[in-house]
Amino acid sequence: MTASPKNTTTKKFTTLCGRTLYETDPQYFPRAQYRGRTIYFCTESCLGAFLADPEIFYKVHRKLKNDKPQPVEHR
Repeated sequence: MTASPKNTTTKKFTTLCGRTLYETDPQYFPRAQYRGRTIYFCTESCLGAFLADPEIFYKVHRKLKNDKPQPVEHR
């Protein structure tokens, strides 16, 4: 009998607050519905900040996520 190959694909997801989590099940993380989508957070603190003012939290964190890092010059 031949052993079946292991699934080697890495599962990952990124929270709105910017953390990328690998090999993690998002069902265990805080989440909220916003604009018809489920948004995940890395901690209850981030969820609390979001719930205090969803519009501002969303705008700030989406902007940070879309900013490209500046190249570092090595000397």
